[in-house]
Amino acid sequence: MEASAQTPSARSATAFRFRSYLAGFVKGGFAWRFFQDMAIFTAAIIILIEAIFLAEHFTWVFRDAVRHDADLLDISLVLLCTGTGIFDLALATAVLIAAYLTLLRLRENREFLALFASGLGPWQLGALVLIVSIIAQLTGIAGGGIVDPLSRYAQRSILFGTELQSLKKGLARGEFYNFPDYVVYATDHPATAKVPGVDVIDASGAPPVINRTLFIYQQIAPHTSRVITAAQASLQGPDRSGQIILDLNDFSSHTFADAHPLVGLSPAETRGNNAAVLDALREVPQVTMHVRDMSRLMMVNQLLPFGTRGSDPAEQTVFEQLAKKASPAPDARAAQMRLLAERFGRSLLSFLAPLLALAAVSLTTPRSNWFALPLVCLALMSVNLGCEWLITLVSPLGVAAALLPPLLLCLLVAGLSGWIAVRRQSDLVRPQLARA
Repeated sequence: MEASAQTPSARSATAFRFRSYLAGFVKGGFAWRFFQDMAIFTAAIIILIEAIFLAEHFTWVFRDAVRHDADLLDISLVLLCTGTGIFDLALATAVLIAAYLTLLRLRENREFLALFASGLGPWQLGALVLIVSIIAQLTGIAGGGIVDPLSRYAQRSILFGTELQSLKKGLARGEFYNFPDYVVYATDHPATAKVPGVDVIDASGAPPVINRTLFIYQQIAPHTSRVITAAQASLQGPDRSGQIILDLNDFSSHTFADAHPLVGLSPAETRGNNAAVLDALREVPQVTMHVRDMSRLMMVNQLLPFGTRGSDPAEQTVFEQLAKKASPAPDARAAQMRLLAERFGRSLLSFLAPLLALAAVSLTTPRSNWFALPLVCLALMSVNLGCEWLITLVSPLGVAAALLPPLLLCLLVAGLSGWIAVRRQSDLVRPQLARA
């Protein structure tokens, strides 16, 4: 009776000693050297992947930034913000490669043999790998679910600011500017462009010498358009409320019937043999107006629309997606939950990466040395594709439905990886590759 009464306390003492021993091992020099090697390898591989990604996307980022008249600093900031789009996948790949190389080096240097001979076992090694997995997943969530949405909004803000500043300085010659309700074109004066025989009106921004012509096309009704020309144009503002003042000098406006408007009508509605269209065209008055100076109060959104952060689901953080109320539109809600599921699935890839690396090291032999790492990288990308397929199949409309399929798939892969590592425990500890 006394022995059986002491059994629970003895078990508690044993568990306490095991937890204390495990905590001491994690805080020891071997563990910290393992974490340090992992951090160095992971950072180097992430930098390499990001450099390749930015080099591939530099052309279209540079083209888009120059189209918004961005300077070198703004282009660099936009390019830096673009790099966060691949961070979660880059992190998972980097952690996988770093964990594989670190664990394989420790095995081949017989450090695992010394570790296991001192009385430590797979629990201590599994604790190190699990800590790396948790840190990697938290980093993946922070990068893909917080930093990336904020970077997308920052990128849009930078381009908006540069475009607004370029408009305040004046329009570039020979460029078309497409606004929501306007199409603007600026061209050189014949005296500057040296093209004789062209009768145009000069337009310019700040310079006192008039050397540009401003041409504006505006569709004001289904079959009514307006053409505006001005000799000078300038913008003042915006103020705190977002109001700007558009000043036009030598302003000329011509309103006319337009049988072929640029936007807003289907091809069937623009056919000339349609009686209703012909009647509408006859009813449109031809109005021509000439004004010396004109000022118009406008809002910035009328010229350059800029939605608030969160209007696009890609700019919402994971916390905002979790706390956001259900959208009345099913399509919007589905897009929001699909993005949440994809972000959560990619963060789970970072959690799986060290476990897959541990299984890959146990399977690495002289015969499989050359394809073990590529094969495990292929397995990681296959899990990513499997998560996306499950998300598309389920089409989640709620948080639970969005998080559950990736979680179940990753738990299955994690269990399989752990089973392989435990089953081939001797191969995980014993060096198998030839040493130089």
